[in-house]
Amino acid sequence: MEVQPLGRSGALEAAGYDRATRTLRVRFRNGGLYDYLDVPPEVFDGLIAADHPWTTWQEHITTTYDYERLD
Repeated sequence: MEVQPLGRSGALEAAGYDRATRTLRVRFRNGGLYDYLDVPPEVFDGLIAADHPWTTWQEHITTTYDYERLD
């Protein structure tokens, strides 16, 4: 899955999305890589468009969706 840089975020480095599996992949600047499962596409679109991706991740993703650590 390709990821896009999130240059506006201090902790989040990049994010990508697989529309077929509804999987959101987030890479953190500290090296952590996570897949969030069954995420609607509009949530990913909102993360990419957000002025503050970290806040969007905290408020709408981390406490809402199951995840798997990949590294």
